[in-house]
Amino acid sequence: MRPTRPRRAAGHRRLLLLALWGPLSALARAPELAALDEDYFLSDTPVVLSASRLAQPVSESPAAMTIIDRETIEASGAIDIPDVLRLVPGFQVSHISGQNQTAQYHGLANQHPKRMQVLIDGRSVYHSAFGGVHWDSLPITLDDIDHIEVLRGSNAAAYGSNAFMGVVNIVTRHAALAQGTSLTVLGGYGGTREATLRFGDHIGALDYRLTFNAFTTDGFPNYRHTHTWWDSTGGPVPPSTVATGTPLLPETTVYELARNDSQRIARFNFRGDYLMENGDSLLFELGYVRNDRDNTRDNGVYDLLRPDENLRTSFQLARWERLVGENGEISLQLSHNRLDFDNRHTDFLIERQGGILINGGPVDGGSRFINDRYDVEFQHTLPEGDGWRLVWGGGLRLDRLDSDNFAVGDGTVERSQYRLFGNLERHLDTEGRWVFNAGAMLEDPSDQDRLFFSPRLALNVHLDEHNTLRLAASRAYRMPSFSEQFGEYRLHTSDPSYLAPLVVTGTPFDYLVISNAGIPIEPERLDTLELGLVATDWVEGLSVDLRAFKERLRNYIDEVVIEGGCNGCDDVPAVFNPHDLTVNRNAGWMDLEGLDLQLRYQADDRTTLTGAASLVRAKGSRIKKMDATGNVLETADTGEYVPRLTASALLSHRFDGGWAASLGYYYMSQMNWPNDGDRLPPYDRLDLRVARRFRLGDQQAQLELIGQNLRNQAYREFRDDNKFERRLYLRLRVETR
Repeated sequence: MRPTRPRRAAGHRRLLLLALWGPLSALARAPELAALDEDYFLSDTPVVLSASRLAQPVSESPAAMTIIDRETIEASGAIDIPDVLRLVPGFQVSHISGQNQTAQYHGLANQHPKRMQVLIDGRSVYHSAFGGVHWDSLPITLDDIDHIEVLRGSNAAAYGSNAFMGVVNIVTRHAALAQGTSLTVLGGYGGTREATLRFGDHIGALDYRLTFNAFTTDGFPNYRHTHTWWDSTGGPVPPSTVATGTPLLPETTVYELARNDSQRIARFNFRGDYLMENGDSLLFELGYVRNDRDNTRDNGVYDLLRPDENLRTSFQLARWERLVGENGEISLQLSHNRLDFDNRHTDFLIERQGGILINGGPVDGGSRFINDRYDVEFQHTLPEGDGWRLVWGGGLRLDRLDSDNFAVGDGTVERSQYRLFGNLERHLDTEGRWVFNAGAMLEDPSDQDRLFFSPRLALNVHLDEHNTLRLAASRAYRMPSFSEQFGEYRLHTSDPSYLAPLVVTGTPFDYLVISNAGIPIEPERLDTLELGLVATDWVEGLSVDLRAFKERLRNYIDEVVIEGGCNGCDDVPAVFNPHDLTVNRNAGWMDLEGLDLQLRYQADDRTTLTGAASLVRAKGSRIKKMDATGNVLETADTGEYVPRLTASALLSHRFDGGWAASLGYYYMSQMNWPNDGDRLPPYDRLDLRVARRFRLGDQQAQLELIGQNLRNQAYREFRDDNKFERRLYLRLRVETR
């Protein structure tokens, strides 16, 4: 006998009010929403939307799901969204610099992880320039989040090509749940300071919420580094003090190298929920982020220099929803995202010629671009009938890039994409033991010469009232980012006089570093087969989710260095010609197989234990370097891009007197962070959070002491120079209702 399903006419409406495509009109006032929040998370069979766009119990989802509720977010002691994702099986999270982080399911996570879709209230925040998500430039804070649904595995059938290896669906609080004023301040390690002011109220049938946030940090400390060059006349010195054309010789002296790793972020976010007299609901959201990353080193070597980056992001979202019949719905959503990126800077051209390094002098480097995404989507959920449910819809997306020193020709690059999707759920027997899901996405990108069909089939079998088996197969495609398909980057000088020691010249020159001009790239393809087990109440209060998977990635896209690949392709002095050129291409493949484990044990109404682990065996290869005639000179093992084991655990308990405490543990085995990262050894980390709720006059308050890496076993994140030491933070939240 299968587990009891929530009543669709009532239970699904209550969930959808808070979630992605739900009828916000079903319940609109705060007391009722608060009751919904409790009912949603304390039910034995949580309901999710991110798997198929249909509200389904986890046991009937066609994919493996992780739900991170509000209570877990607070208990984790996280100070940013990526840190929360460490609790998800198979996720790798790491600081790149300052507060700039990367997060990806099952590895392959460079500075711009491109193989996962991230949604905020139904709006994709994936950017098409580099691909991936700038987590530190999202216009929301942890206080804005109601819950997070994470789909572990491909879901292109529901969300298209960006949902290649997973989906993170962030659902923010309904504005009616954020009435009153809230002030949160945080301070601690590395000069980290944060202040968040949130205000919520309502005008008639309109509930609204405003959030203002300011964040600053000094980032990682200085580090010990081996200098890769020195002046042939004596010890290591900055290039600006070395005569142009002077040979630079290898140096192995280890010394402390200063850098500026600070960051300053300002955020604004508005959400409005409006209930119309006819029962229709409207959602309005907009936001802006100013993000300044200081990320310089003092050595000035082009290959190692990391310039300051200035990001400005903004968005607008509008969604209309109407209930149709007993439990059907139609919705229309329009959204716009903008990313304004600028890391232009002065650099030094250090080039290897004849076995030695030559100081070519100062050049203009970096780039500037504005990346817009316009999206419109229609969705129709048909009323349930005779054991089947259907959702279908379509959309149009336009990605546009205006650039300076980023794309071929430095003009406007555009990609439009039509999409049509659908998902069918069918109970195959009268008892509901067998549940069949079939979903598909059809995409038509303007820069590809064919259509892309991403299907998924799943069968869930309720073995008894506690255990459900799931068998699923899917295919997904990932479209290349603009930088992969059209990227071109040059070092430029307008003053040739400094080249006199090298070559007599009277004209400026461009030194081509990256160019994908004329190189065709096929979208990546991922074929997945998985077997899942969802078990509830093996022991009272214990829920377990197992996912055994096999994933086959082909047409893997990555950077390849062409040795001597630029020979007369740019205006460069003879001393630098020919020189190496970096291109993007379909460079390799990867096979992954393994097991994800997720458990949650609710010992009582005060004590909760969550655990996650992922064991993966990955193998594959990619081309790393070729010569100008196409011969492969060097390859890399892509299997190293996925750690063998990741694990996490979070134990939390609420004590009498308003006290609460939680202990978190995180482990990751050796991983080689691809491209701009390093091969790093295993690490584990122990975190502690102690909190107390109390009254401050007429206001509710909470004080938290958060300790990360308590044992101070300093480990490295992403790069060898990112030393993660013990970090202590103090956070105070005051709320007025």
